[in-house]
Amino acid sequence: LKIMDLPLILIMDILSRLPVKSLLCYRCVSKSWKYLIDDPYFIKLHLQYSLENTTNLALIIRAGYLYSAHFPGLNEAIVIDHPLKCGDIGTEVLGSCNGLLCLSNGERHGKNGTIIYNPVTRKSREVPASKLKIPYGYEYVIYGFGYDLVNDDYKVVRVIQYSTEHPDFYDSEVKVFSLKANSWRRIQDFPREYYLSYKRGWGVYVSGCLHWMVTLKPDSNGSKLIVAFDLSSEVCKDVLLPKISAGEVHLTVEVLGQCLCLLVNYPSIRSEVWVLKEYGVVESWSKLFTVSQPDSIGPFEYVRPIAYSKDSFKVLLEQDLQKFIWYDVERQSAADVKIPGMPSHPGATMLVESLVLGSRKTHMKKRYRYYSPFSFACMYVV
Repeated sequence: LKIMDLPLILIMDILSRLPVKSLLCYRCVSKSWKYLIDDPYFIKLHLQYSLENTTNLALIIRAGYLYSAHFPGLNEAIVIDHPLKCGDIGTEVLGSCNGLLCLSNGERHGKNGTIIYNPVTRKSREVPASKLKIPYGYEYVIYGFGYDLVNDDYKVVRVIQYSTEHPDFYDSEVKVFSLKANSWRRIQDFPREYYLSYKRGWGVYVSGCLHWMVTLKPDSNGSKLIVAFDLSSEVCKDVLLPKISAGEVHLTVEVLGQCLCLLVNYPSIRSEVWVLKEYGVVESWSKLFTVSQPDSIGPFEYVRPIAYSKDSFKVLLEQDLQKFIWYDVERQSAADVKIPGMPSHPGATMLVESLVLGSRKTHMKKRYRYYSPFSFACMYVV
């Protein structure tokens, strides 16, 4: 029995478990397979399977150039030959979501350098320039990139925050770029009492929201919380923090295993990694593990969680933009990760390889009928 003789739903189930590079080759098997693999329903099915089963993962390494290493093997770091690659300009990753990277070289010589890029299919969409007027006393320009679950749209968010005559309040300009509409819109400003104390310049995407760490002003205690920007409603909401120990502490919001993650760093003492197991439920914050100094890995400024191992017993950590470490949560032991071809001073983000943004719609003439389970419409293939 040949695979092409199987029922369509079974063929889709089999193909949805394969790597993206294999599927790109299988588009040449027949025209019916080509249109099946390009169908929006199948693209979502493949992505859903990869996310639920933590397959088709890659580690994206940032160090001027961008590199990709298959995860969890990490056998080799290969340079990503993306459209913005330039010898004298380092490319910044503004966000990662569903197999797409939002990349930027900033604005150089009046030319915009921001794209949404799929590093496996090598397809990209340019993000048009939006005038960036920095007011007097500006503090931060931050970005975020994620998926609007309700409207089936990918969005880029840019927030400019700047000081005012009142020392305890901040004004802002918030703009949203919609990939579907291919345009920018200005929306409601951030609350004036939110001070963006998030060191990294891009937001963390979890459960349809972008997240940044903020300090509340004019609170004399400098209370901190996580602000979540809902990409569907385009409004902000608060995410309360877990109860942590008192003392000097640096807080950073991350993502680990599709869960919102909080890195609590007590300088020169220890770092704690907390995860929000059930999004929106503050009681579900749980401390995953603690890395104490100088135990296990020696002295460090910070460690940042990247991803779980396949068996979930270990966590890949990024240490001080110097190296990667596999940290055994149960044994509280660590081992350095050597990736051939890896650059010095690496930063990293996880990417699930997908077919999103993989192909464009084409005209279909009547000869072979293919029924799309996504649209329930009959498409005709030459």
